[in-house]
Parts: sequence; structure tokens; C-alpha cells
Amino acid sequence: MIRFVDFMSDKGVLTEEELDFVKEREDKLRDYSKQVDRFQLISEVGEKLYNIKPTDVVYTNFKTFQGELLNSVDLIKKGLHIFRVIFSRYRYPHQMDKNFETNGLIIMEDYLKEGYPEQIAEECTHYPLVTYKTNQNLLVDATTPGLSHLRDECGFKELLLSHIGSSNLDDAHIKYRRNTFVQRVDNKPDDGDVQKVFHTDIFFPAIKYWYFPSEVKEEYGPFQYVENSVDFTEKLLDYYYEQSILISEDKWDRGRDKSHREGSMRILNEEIDKLGLKRRSVSCKANTLVIANVSGFHARGHCTEPHIRNAVHGSIRIDRPFNE
Repeated sequence: MIRFVDFMSDKGVLTEEELDFVKEREDKLRDYSKQVDRFQLISEVGEKLYNIKPTDVVYTNFKTFQGELLNSVDLIKKGLHIFRVIFSRYRYPHQMDKNFETNGLIIMEDYLKEGYPEQIAEECTHYPLVTYKTNQNLLVDATTPGLSHLRDECGFKELLLSHIGSSNLDDAHIKYRRNTFVQRVDNKPDDGDVQKVFHTDIFFPAIKYWYFPSEVKEEYGPFQYVENSVDFTEKLLDYYYEQSILISEDKWDRGRDKSHREGSMRILNEEIDKLGLKRRSVSCKANTLVIANVSGFHARGHCTEPHIRNAVHGSIRIDRPFNE
């Protein structure tokens, strides 16, 4: 990942004194051999460049470009959004899984022991045909043997929590319980689903996950992911910088959906190609667990034939990504 100071030095919006100030602190944050107060260093940069306080909304998971801070044209041009993208990744020394940190995608085949995938596949058919959580489909309330095994006996929760990079595991555990559910996607060709446009969910590392008890074929419209879109190159940061300025100036492309302005940025296929990134279609065999860092670009897949895709699905997004 390129350093903030290196990226912004070419933009001509920070003074030499500001760049030196940031470099000194960013160097300390990137030296993982020493223990430092990471949020103290991050907040010093924020106060120096943007006159923001440790309690300001900038340091929360609020993602929408609105308000005098997050949608300030002057602050955005000075790199505020890029500051949030990069410095939120300095809050912890490193990810447990370096490949996940740079690639953004984990695929684990043959996740459960024989017999359980078939049980879960059948149990899912008794749940509502919805893509979102309700009070009827939460995993925490499951009583059937297959779903209970996934929840309680195979290390599912522990594996997921190990990939969120948070020290506040109590809160992460609560989010896991509240946000993990049986998802049933009624996928149809040409249905105009806005989730089929590549997008990010948030500016900092967060996870979504799917346990697929049954095979997901290409024609069913599997999950799509842009590999390495969480490993920030200069080209990729240029995309975010330019889009954040367009949003703050209210000149953004309305064809990208209002979610773009709300911080879930949409990207076109030709833009992905120009960035030199590759799209991966995650078709998979039965009994596969997929974990994705959804600060990278992803989408629901287009199908060529109608299909109901069942999964145990969920998401974990921490509240204060700079100091939890």
C-alpha cells in the first residue's frame, strides 16, 4: 500500500512542513517492530491537516459524504477521504492473514464435515426468501442440527472475528450475532439489481461472509470480487481521490446510483480494466466458505438462468475504525 505522504506529495495541496509532519508519524505507524500509540499518531495528523478532533465523525464508520467535514470541498481536495482510507488501516499492527490484507478474498472449500452441508442446504429452504436479515432468519436463533453445528461447533465465529482487525472483540461478537443470517437470493437475469454493479461497502477493512452449502455454478450468478482492490496503488487512490472531489462538488455521475455519494462507491468495468485489476467470479462447489474484505470492489453476479442461492451470510463492520 502506497503511503499517504507519497500519494499527496504529488497533488500540490500540502505544504512541505505539513508533508514532513505527516511523514514522521506515518513512518512510526509503518514500523511494526515498535509499540506506539497508534491513534495518538493518527489523530495528530488529522488535527494538523484538517483541524479535526479525536471525537469527530471523521474517526467513526460514518461513510456518507455530507456535513461540513466529510463533504468539505477544501478538505476533500486536501486529501481527507484518502486520509480516512489509508490511516484506518494503520489502527492495528497487521492482519493475521497477509494474503487477505492485500488480495481481499478467502475461499475455503470442504469447510464442514460430511453430512452437515446437506443438512444445512435442506434447512435453508424453510427460511424466508429474502436477502436481508429479519427476526425470522438469524443464525443465533437456529435450532436445527446443521445450522446449530455451523454456529457452535466448528470455529466459524472465531475464524471470522480473526479477520476484522479489531481489539474490541466483545463488540465484534455482538455484531456477529446480530448480523449473521440465512440469506436466500432469488437471482434472475436482467433484474436491474443495483448490487450487480461493482462497488465498495465502506472505506475501511470490513468483512462479509457466505457459507454455501450447495454448489454455486457460473450460470447462477456467483459472488464477484475485484482481487487486490484493497491493496492501494497510486492508480487506485487516484480513482478514490477524483471521485471524492466530484462528490464533494456535486458533479458525480448520477448513473452510478445514489449509493456512490453515500460512500459505497460504484466503479465501471472499464475503470477496473484501466486500473489493471482483475474481476473474479466466485463459482464454488458445495460446502464452501467465502470471506471478503468489502472495502474492495465486489458485486452480486449476473445469472443466465433463474436460481435461488442459499447461504449463511453476514457482515461485521466496527464502529470506530481508527481506534478499536
